[in-house]
Amino acid sequence: MSQNNYGGSGNINVGGNYHQDNRSYRQNIDNRGGMYAGRDMVVQLPPGLLRDLDHLDAVLGSLRLTDQERSAATAALGQVRQAAGQDQQATGGHLQRFTRVLVNAGAVAQAGTSLTDAITRIAQWLGPVGAAVLALL
Repeated sequence: MSQNNYGGSGNINVGGNYHQDNRSYRQNIDNRGGMYAGRDMVVQLPPGLLRDLDHLDAVLGSLRLTDQERSAATAALGQVRQAAGQDQQATGGHLQRFTRVLVNAGAVAQAGTSLTDAITRIAQWLGPVGAAVLALL
């Protein structure tokens, strides 16, 4: 039985100086504005996501919370920022914890759409993982 090699070398040459070796490189681009790349690529978060995280930090400082609530919310938001772009599942879990702390403290009603709009945009960026967060709002 003969074995045919239809795959070629795995290399793609696209005009000019661009060369891609598919044997050791993987790149996925999705429609949420993020780029998830393998190997030596650097992942850059969408600027809107960073603005929303900064906004949540600012809003968090103006909310009437107990020390324990503020500490828990601050820690969860810091973990959202740390995990964003690296692990969607973890990011979603931290955002859910952040949101739950604020909902239980009554801070979501206190802050209004300023808070919920930013949380909603981040949850939508997360896709299906963010659905649990949206359910809390």
